[in-house]
Amino acid sequence: MIASAPRRVLMVNRVAHMGGVERVIVTLAAGLRPHGWDVLLACPPEGELPRAVTAAGGTVLPCDFDRMRVTRDPLSLLRYPFAWRAGAAAVERHARAAQVSLLHTHHPVGTLYAMRAARRLNLPLVQHMHEVLPVHLPYALTQRLAATACDRFLCVSGAGRALLAHLGVAAERCETVHNGVDPGFLARGPALPAADILAAGPGPHIGVFGVIEPRKGQDVFLAAAARLAAQHPTARFWIVGGLALAEHAPFLARLKALSGAPELAGRVAFTGHRPDVAACLAAMDCVVQASVRHDSLSMALIEALTLGRRIVATDVGGTAEIVTHGRTGLLVPPADPAALAEAMAEALGPRGAGFGAAAARDAARFRPEAFCAAVARSFDAVLAARRAGPGRAAPVAAIGPAPQGTAQGLPR
Repeated sequence: MIASAPRRVLMVNRVAHMGGVERVIVTLAAGLRPHGWDVLLACPPEGELPRAVTAAGGTVLPCDFDRMRVTRDPLSLLRYPFAWRAGAAAVERHARAAQVSLLHTHHPVGTLYAMRAARRLNLPLVQHMHEVLPVHLPYALTQRLAATACDRFLCVSGAGRALLAHLGVAAERCETVHNGVDPGFLARGPALPAADILAAGPGPHIGVFGVIEPRKGQDVFLAAAARLAAQHPTARFWIVGGLALAEHAPFLARLKALSGAPELAGRVAFTGHRPDVAACLAAMDCVVQASVRHDSLSMALIEALTLGRRIVATDVGGTAEIVTHGRTGLLVPPADPAALAEAMAEALGPRGAGFGAAAARDAARFRPEAFCAAVARSFDAVLAARRAGPGRAAPVAAIGPAPQGTAQGLPR
C-alpha cells in the first residue's frame, strides 16, 4: 500500500542541458510518484532540464553549481574547495528546507556536493552510475572519494558495474537497473516521421543522434558515410543533436568541414537540438550510434529500438545490452569507419529487413514503468536498511529491471 504522503528524493545534477542522463532524470520525475516518491531536483536554473522536470511534475530547486570538471590541470584544483563549499551549502539548505528522505546523484561531482547534507542530516545517498571504463585518473580518484559517502549505486548497465568493481566498490553496494524510455516518448504513440526529413529526398535517411562532442564519434560517422555514399547516391546523412558545451565548438567546425567532402557535399544536415526526437528517429531508415567511448546505455538507441528502426552501433560500454548483434541490429568496433560503413550497407540491405520488427519486440524490457518501479524499490530498500541500523545492508536486486510492482510506502 502506497503511503498517503509521498517521501521526497532530492536529485542533484550539476548541469541543466539535456543529454541521456538528464532524460533519465525526467523519466524518474514523471514516474516515481505512483511508487510513493516525489522528485525534487537541485540543478542550475537556466536550461532545458529544469523546464522538462517541471513539466513532468517534479520540483526544481535552483543551484548555480560549478561543474568542477575533473581535469589534469593542477591550477583548476585551486577553485574546487570554494566551488564545493558553495554547492554543498546549497544542497544542504534545500534538503533541510524540503525535509527530504533521500539524496540521489548522477555524477561523482554531484555526490561531492551532496556528501555534506547526507552526513549532517543523516540522509541516505544513492548515486546513479552512468559512466563506464576506461576513465582517467582524476575521475577515478573523485569517484573513489564520492563512493565513501554512498549507500548504494544504481548502474545503468553491467559495464558501469564493472567500473565500480575496478575502483574497489563492493558488489553488494551495486545493482544494475537498465534505463527506461521517457513515458512522454511512448505517450506520443508510433511516431509520425519528421516531414522536413522526408522532404529532403528519397533516402535512405541515415542518422546519428546525440550531443555534439568527440566521444559521440560523429566524425567517424561522416567518414563511414563518405564510404557508403557511392553505393547509395540518394542517401542523406543526418547529425541530430546540439552543441551542449561551447568547448566543443572546434569539433563541430571540424564536422562541418568533413561534411563538405566531395562524396558528401550537399548530403549532410546538422539539425541542432530537436524537441521532436521521436519523429526524427521514425524518419530514419537506419539509426547509427558511432560512439568511440563512454556510452553506458544510449537512450537514443533504446528509443530507436522502441520505434523498430534498423540499428548499427559501436560495441562500447553497455551497447551490447541494448542491441543483440544479428537480431535487432549490428555491432561494430569503435573508431572504425570501414566497419561502420560495411554494417550500415548491410543494415540497409535484405539482412536488415527483419531487424526493426525484432527490435520493437525486444524494446518491452525498457518500459518506463519497470524502470521507475525498480528505482523506487531500491530507494525503499536503502531507506529501510538505514532505519534498521548499522550493519544492516539493503538487499540488492538481480541485474536488469525488476518486475513491475508497487513500492511499499515508508513515510519519513
